[in-house]
Amino acid sequence: MEFCRLAQLFSQYPRIVSIQNAYNLLCRNFDAGLAECCHHERVSLLAYSPIAMGMLSGKYLAADGGPPDARLNLFKGRYEEGESRYSLCKKNVIVAIKEYLHVAKKYGINPVGLAIAFVLRHPLAASVIFGATKNWQLREILQSCELDLTSEIMFDINKIHKTYPNPCP
Repeated sequence: MEFCRLAQLFSQYPRIVSIQNAYNLLCRNFDAGLAECCHHERVSLLAYSPIAMGMLSGKYLAADGGPPDARLNLFKGRYEEGESRYSLCKKNVIVAIKEYLHVAKKYGINPVGLAIAFVLRHPLAASVIFGATKNWQLREILQSCELDLTSEIMFDINKIHKTYPNPCP
């Protein structure tokens, strides 16, 4: 956060107010190092990929690989970084996704809602950056903003994270 220090010294440098990082149930690397620094510097998180490129919806776990019009099926090979990060070839990724889907089902929550609400409850999250290609997806995501995750739900989420920490770093 050297730039924050320089922005205080030199007026021609704007103050950094946010940082854009991947942050979701499968990738919480931000918490390991950047969160503390951002807290002290008063820098907010703009969390991208809150649904892990759609993985946390569960749609790609279907026997047919998910809907043919789903982004990763339509543009296979074009999302190299994301496809390698959220690869279903990694057994722990599949198991972790299934565990989070189970939590959503247990509490009667849409899996997308669980994923978005988890990110939005982070004290440094200013917003989430998501990709919705259909109106119903946008409605689903907007409804997630109203979801309150109880301590019981967070206990279950954190239990999964302890078992499968950051399977998609």
